Amino acid sequence: MDTGERVDRLRALALFRRLPEAKLAELARILAVRTFPAGALIFEDGSPGDSMFLLALGQVRIEKRVEAGGFAELALISPGDVFGELALIDRVPRSARAVAQTDTTLFVLSRQDLEPWLRSDPLMAVGFFVEMLRVVSSRVRRSTEELVLLYDVSHLAVQRFEDEASFLEAALRRMIPHLSGEWSVAAYLCSQFSDEVLRVAIEGPGGEHIPATLPLGDATNRWMDAASFCVALTSPDGVPLGFLVARNEHAMSPREKADVEVALTTVGHLVASTVQNIRHDVEERLRQRLQHQQLRDVSP
Repeated sequence: MDTGERVDRLRALALFRRLPEAKLAELARILAVRTFPAGALIFEDGSPGDSMFLLALGQVRIEKRVEAGGFAELALISPGDVFGELALIDRVPRSARAVAQTDTTLFVLSRQDLEPWLRSDPLMAVGFFVEMLRVVSSRVRRSTEELVLLYDVSHLAVQRFEDEASFLEAALRRMIPHLSGEWSVAAYLCSQFSDEVLRVAIEGPGGEHIPATLPLGDATNRWMDAASFCVALTSPDGVPLGFLVARNEHAMSPREKADVEVALTTVGHLVASTVQNIRHDVEERLRQRLQHQQLRDVSP
């Protein structure tokens, strides 16, 4: 990648949008370019950090190990975004790990290279850190919105529902106000006795664009089209329980789509766990009724 192409990609980043051309060219010359295949670890949680990363191509997943096992996805970084920037400010170990979601090309800016570049123009340095503050503030705001969504839906998880469908209807009503835009959301359940997938609840104005059923074989989180994201609801051992499908009537930027993926995937884990618990509760109530009926049948 030559200097001209690097300058073009840097110009697309909000962090550098106010920089003059000469300063962009200087920065382009000191950046390192690194590529990672899909699934590769970029940096580990707790590792020392002295560089920030600017995403040129591909997607990067930011995740954190959780006590229950596995990793919780915190963010999905899209081209034009930056990550790892706190390593340039506070010199503490990385607070999460970064993994290439797809084949990825990154610009790497180390503290060693950044500091002399900033010292060459104090006014530019102020602008740089103002823009970095905006980046961090935006990320915190998105995380806060996601936490509020989880808080709202989690209140339903401790309530008693007669069946999974009634819980999913209530969950969709809680989700819609937290999605920015004109959204419709549908919930599906997989039949325990066949390969059918039935839509059991729908909320929002564009429900006619959401299918009445889904193929059971594709139990993955995915964009079904440019406007519709599907979250697979599965048990811890991988058994498909159902799906959530959210559709936005407005066009979304890559960053907006990445935020939707993270928010819906995260709430999907909570919904799947609650659906499984309700299913077990319903089965237990049915078992107790059958036992009670059998006792009555054999009583003299």
